[in-house]
Amino acid sequence: MPRRLFALSALLLVCALTPIAQAQAPAPTAPPGRFQAGITWLYCRDLPAAMRFYERVMGLTLTVDQGWAKVYQVSPTSFVGLVDETRGMHRASETKPVALAFVTDRVDDWHRWLVSQGVTVRGESKDSANLPIRGFVAIDPEGYTLEFETFRDDPMNTAIRRLLAAPRPQ
Repeated sequence: MPRRLFALSALLLVCALTPIAQAQAPAPTAPPGRFQAGITWLYCRDLPAAMRFYERVMGLTLTVDQGWAKVYQVSPTSFVGLVDETRGMHRASETKPVALAFVTDRVDDWHRWLVSQGVTVRGESKDSANLPIRGFVAIDPEGYTLEFETFRDDPMNTAIRRLLAAPRPQ
C-alpha cells in the first residue's frame, strides 16, 4: 500500500509541475509579409579565390564578414553569400545546379569586361531566341554559372521592368 501511495503522489506531483498547455494560436491564413532581401548562398572550396573574384572582377562590396561566410551586396536588396564548404551546411560539388543571375542594362559592357579579365564566358552577348531577354553566361572560379541579362521591352517583361525602374528606398 505505501508503494502505491508513493507512486500516486509522484504522479500527482509531476502533473502539478507540468505547465498547462497554452491555447494554440490559430493557424495563419496567409504568409507573414514581404521579405526585406534575398541572399543566394554559394558553397566554395577556395573561399579566398571566390572572394577575390566577387570583389575585384565583379566589383561587389563585402557587406557582412562572418569569417567563413561572406555576404556581398549585388543591388539594394539582393545579396550573394560565399561559404567555406568545410564550415557550411552544404559541401561544394562538381555539379552546380545553381545559376546566379545579374540583371543589368549594360549586358554588353559586362561581357567585354569579363572577357578582358580572363573570365570563362560562354558565347557572345546576344538576344535570346526563346525569351525576351539579352544576355550571356560566364563561369565563376568555383564553377558556378553566372547569367548576365537584361529584360527587353516586351509585354512578358512589363512587371519586372516596372519594378526595376521604380525608385529605390534609401
